[in-house]
Amino acid sequence: MSARQDIYKATREGQDKYAYFLLAAAGAAIAFAVTQSQTATLTWPKLPLAFAVLTWAFSFYAGCQQIRDVTNIMQQNYDLLRAQEGLHPQFPNHPEVVAVIEEAVRESADKSGRWGARQFRLLVTGAVFYVVWHVTEMALRTPGVNVPYLGYS
Repeated sequence: MSARQDIYKATREGQDKYAYFLLAAAGAAIAFAVTQSQTATLTWPKLPLAFAVLTWAFSFYAGCQQIRDVTNIMQQNYDLLRAQEGLHPQFPNHPEVVAVIEEAVRESADKSGRWGARQFRLLVTGAVFYVVWHVTEMALRTPGVNVPYLGYS
């Protein structure tokens, strides 16, 4: 294997681990939020927690979409290499065909990158909502705090 292939393989493995780490973090955050609210009642102060769980769920979805797109990119790259070498059974080694496949690979890579960015941003946004919920709950438990518009007095 060449140095270029080694670097590509290491980079790809690192990106995969990162995506799966974010998926695991979103899943764990949802599970933790559910355990924290098992005995909770539905009140307005729980709204940030609901938003946290929703954004974590969307983060998980975005991560799954990114992984799916990366798999498609790998297949498109394989098809591109076979077409360039004249080995693809459906696509001849023709500059126009190769250009179409290259454009499809670029579009898929851009789409995958957007899903990856969304995955991270939604995970962080969920954490912010969780912290807002936690601080709200702490404030409501603090003696002397009277917040009637939140359903407490």
